[in-house]
Amino acid sequence: MISMKRRYFCCLISAVLIAVLLSGIAVIRIHAAESVVIRSLNLKFTSQFGDQEILMPEITTTTADVSIQDTLWKRDIDKWKAAKQERVSVILTSSNMIFAETYNRTECKITGAKFVSAKALDNHTLEVKVDYTPVVKLGNTARAGWADSKKTKAVWDKVEFATGYQVALYADDKLKKRISVETNTADFSDLMDKNAVYYYEVKAIGFTADDRKYLKEGDYITSQDITMEYEGSTSGTWKGSSYVEEDGGKPRNSWKQILNDWYYFDGNGVRRTGWVQTGIRWYYLNPTDGKLLTGWQFVNGKWYYLNPTGGEMLTGWIQPQPGIWYYMNTDGSMASSTNIGGYQIGADGRWIQ
Repeated sequence: MISMKRRYFCCLISAVLIAVLLSGIAVIRIHAAESVVIRSLNLKFTSQFGDQEILMPEITTTTADVSIQDTLWKRDIDKWKAAKQERVSVILTSSNMIFAETYNRTECKITGAKFVSAKALDNHTLEVKVDYTPVVKLGNTARAGWADSKKTKAVWDKVEFATGYQVALYADDKLKKRISVETNTADFSDLMDKNAVYYYEVKAIGFTADDRKYLKEGDYITSQDITMEYEGSTSGTWKGSSYVEEDGGKPRNSWKQILNDWYYFDGNGVRRTGWVQTGIRWYYLNPTDGKLLTGWQFVNGKWYYLNPTGGEMLTGWIQPQPGIWYYMNTDGSMASSTNIGGYQIGADGRWIQ
């Protein structure tokens, strides 16, 4: 009986030892298999750029035993826009190691672009999808002058890819003000008088902080004493009372000329109507469509005169026609049937000479 128990005990021990050995071999095999799986990798996008030219980035990896087999861009480069994301699939291969089924942004580190996804096509092929934003060096405006309709309005030629411009106004060679605008025009009527010689400098920039990451600013160009025609924006689309540019942006807290008409947009990008004040000046916008009105306008039972060349409401003595004078009150309304400083004003608002 003792012999049988001893034999049974020995068999049990042998079985346990065999199980342990087998499990050890399995662990060794698992560890061996895990050792050939690529647990992390990297891709680096180095931007290449020239003057007003978008170029392909240089794409590299320093991950051991991994190479770039191909890059598949969603759109051809001639359709790219500066500061706008472009999707690319980077195909990676490895001959001696295998890829995991998927990787997250921590396991697949992307420099110079944004990680989207990483998925194995097979054991030795990985597709990494990335959003890359092209970088471009902005050029310089070809001409800078003054609007033919208003001598206090700066106008310059657009620069390709630019989303904004920085403008510096000088009076007698002294800096008067520096501003940034989204269009190729700036109205300096509030800053200019007749007692100084004015000129300005302008350069192309990225208007927003995000734009400036990808748009390298151009050089300042000095304005010339020339007149230029400004036709206004033609590439955007009206959506309700907002004007959406081709790139999706909206004018906000600013004037914008669209075709041949001027509009003012509030902080939400909504077109204003009626009276609006910008700076120290008042303007009147068509209550129906928001277009800037000029000349004589009858508003709420009163006559107002808006500068034909700029649209601002005029006050004091005005002479719309040679030899015909009117007096506009401090609120802009026309005076009538009264005496102003010893001058008689008729019922029609004219000075009776």
